[in-house]
Order: sequence, then C-alpha cells, then structure tokens
Amino acid sequence: MRRFPLCQTRGLISGERIHMTSVVLVHGTGVRSDGYDKLFDLVVRHFDKLDVGVELLRCLWGEEHGAQLHRGGISVPQRRKAEIQGAQPAPGPHGADDSEAAAAIWALLDTDPLAELRILAETEASRTGTVYVPQQDETSAEQLVRLLKGLPDHPALREPARAHGLNENDLTSAVGAVSDILADLLTETPTPLDDLRHVVARAVVAAALDRADARWDAAGMSLDGAALHELQEAVLEALGEPGEALGWMSDLTKPAWRPLWRSGEWITSWQVRRNRPGMSAKAAPPIGDILRYQARGGGLRDCIAAAVRAAEPPVVVLAHSLGGVACVDLFASEDHSRQVSALVTVGSQAPFLYEMDALVSLPYGRKLPPHFPRWLNAFDPRDPLAYVGAPVFGVDRVTDKQFNTGRPLLRAHSAYWDHQPFYAWLHQEVLG
Repeated sequence: MRRFPLCQTRGLISGERIHMTSVVLVHGTGVRSDGYDKLFDLVVRHFDKLDVGVELLRCLWGEEHGAQLHRGGISVPQRRKAEIQGAQPAPGPHGADDSEAAAAIWALLDTDPLAELRILAETEASRTGTVYVPQQDETSAEQLVRLLKGLPDHPALREPARAHGLNENDLTSAVGAVSDILADLLTETPTPLDDLRHVVARAVVAAALDRADARWDAAGMSLDGAALHELQEAVLEALGEPGEALGWMSDLTKPAWRPLWRSGEWITSWQVRRNRPGMSAKAAPPIGDILRYQARGGGLRDCIAAAVRAAEPPVVVLAHSLGGVACVDLFASEDHSRQVSALVTVGSQAPFLYEMDALVSLPYGRKLPPHFPRWLNAFDPRDPLAYVGAPVFGVDRVTDKQFNTGRPLLRAHSAYWDHQPFYAWLHQEVLG
C-alpha cells in the first residue's frame, strides 16, 4: 500500500496536455489512511479511462483532524458481568425477559397501534368454521365495545392519564379507533374476553399515545416503560379486570410480537448493550468527525488550504460529504480564486446546513462572497446525505447535477466514486 504525507503527495494521470489541471481530492467523514488510499486509486483509474491530463493531489485530513476516542472509549457505560461473559438475559414467566418482551410488543405498536388487533383478527378469521362457538348474547368484542364507551371518563383512568399528559381527546380518539376494529373484525370470533381484554388495553394506550405524540415530539418528550405499565393497568381496571399490565401472551398474540423479539427489537437491544463499546468505537469516526468539525474545524480547513496552495493552477477541488462542507466554509471565508477554478462537491450537506443556519462560515441570509469559486454539486436523490444548492444559494452560484448510481441509501452516498457518468460529467464541465 502506498503511503503519502498528508495533503502533499501527487499522483500523475497520463494525458497529452502540457498545462494539466490539478485536482485536489478531499474525502468525507469516517475515512482514514487505508480507506483514502483505496479511494485515491479508484479515482486515478477512472480518470485514466478519460485519457485527460490531470494531476491528482491528496488531501487526507481524517488521520490528523478526524475524531477519535482518546481514552479508548471509557465514557461508554460498562456492561454487566453476565453480558461480558456472553450470557443472555434470563427468561421471564412468558418465555422471555418480560421487559424485553414488552419492548418488542411496543416496537410493533409504535408503528401501528392496532397491529395486535389486526393480526388477532386475521388469526381468528382463519379459525372460523373450525372452532365451536357456544351461543351467547354478547361476544367478547361486543362486551368490550360497550365497556370502551365509558373509558375516557372512568375514574380509574382519569388521574393516570392526566399525570402522563393524555387528554380526553386522546382517549376518545383511541377508543373510537379500537371500537371500530372490534366492531368490524372481531364481533364473530370466539376469542375469550379475558384474552382479548389485554390486547385491547394495549391498543387503547398505543392509539392514545399515537395521537399525543404530535404534542410530545414538539416538546422532545416521551413516556417511559413504567408509565406505559401504569396506563395499561388503569385501562384494564376500567375494562373490568385489574391485573398484570404486560398481559396475556399465549400463542394467540405471539404472532404479533414474537418475530420482533426473536429477530429484531429484543435481540438488537441486547446486542447493542453487549457490544456497545465496539459499536461506539466504530461510530466515532463517521459521526465524531462531524461533531469535531462543528466544534473545532479550523485544522481541517487549514489542511485543505495547504493542499490548494501546493497545487499548480488551475485547481479543481473535488470534495465528498463533510469534506465538501469544509471546502464551502474555507472558500466562503478565504479568497483562493487565484488558485481554484472550480469546487465540485459530492453528496454534500452544505446547502442543508446553510438553510438551518448551521454553516460555520456563512450565516443564513448572507450570500456567497464574490471570490467564491464556480461551484458544481453532484447528488443522487437516493443519497440521504446529499442536498441541492441552487434553491438556497441561487442558480447563478451553484450548478446541481443529478445522478442515478443505482444504489440505495448510504450505499448511494459513496457510489459516485465508481459511477462512470459522474467522471464523464467532470470531464465535460471542468477537465475538458
């Protein structure tokens, strides 16, 4: 593997031109020496295909100006002895650690408050005609619909609901949604009342919280597990059965929550706790680089400035992600127009930060200075970290170019580097 001094060494790409364009390659967040070497070689290979005279210069800032855990991650909470030894939490009476099983159920209900009822309805519908149902004046679902009518004003629920921020409209809306699905889907099923009551209690609380979340999200708040437990117990009491709020979790309701517990929410929660030091160490470069730049980004900008000064004009700065943000800050603050003919940002967050008034160099509302270089901005709509600049800075200051790398989400954020149409565009716009 080739090693180069930071922000200095050049890689010459073959071509016929005498006066070559210098291209400074500025990487994005999370990249360190080995990764940058691979990126540099990849860009060299793609430029070689263009058969254009380009002098590629390195600007590796991650080693010196990126984030690191200086004391090995001692700020991460220590794991319990049993977890360090690899033991999983002990199972509770329902076949899993009760708090973890409850978390798995709530992962489902946070997505759809009526999910358990819907799955229960589908389960029971498949049994229709195969299970003997004794004649009765009122089915379990019909009894609960009747009991739900008085729920918003029930004394057992009034105080807990008030204490945890639920109002009468939240409860009334929840009761209506739960009653509708009971009336539409469950009136003919043989589900025993005691079994159905627990599912309904969770659905009522989940639906009420879903309505209240709009208020709470704005306040940055949420309920904890103890509050959910208290509210479920209150609803159960109002429905005629004081008891354990975690509820009845036999084979009847397991289809709704067990898949999350077995392969998703519960096991992921346990793995996060068990592997948190390692996960934190891995997350430090990509996330920490951003945080460190916002707090102390001068060193990174100085690194880019040094690479630009070392280059022979004309200079094109090709910058990815956070590297592009730093370039925008640098060129908005300092005049490098004698050296730099163009800035090309790839998957950049600079427009987004500017719109939020979080760009270090440029308060929102202030225009790019006259000395700011020609700016081209490449983005893929599938890239969640890529933003367009023309709508916020003006079409006369930023030219946005859309690409379809064919990759999803964060894969798209790095796929530009192996996307041939991207290099063809560079050749046409700034290298030709």
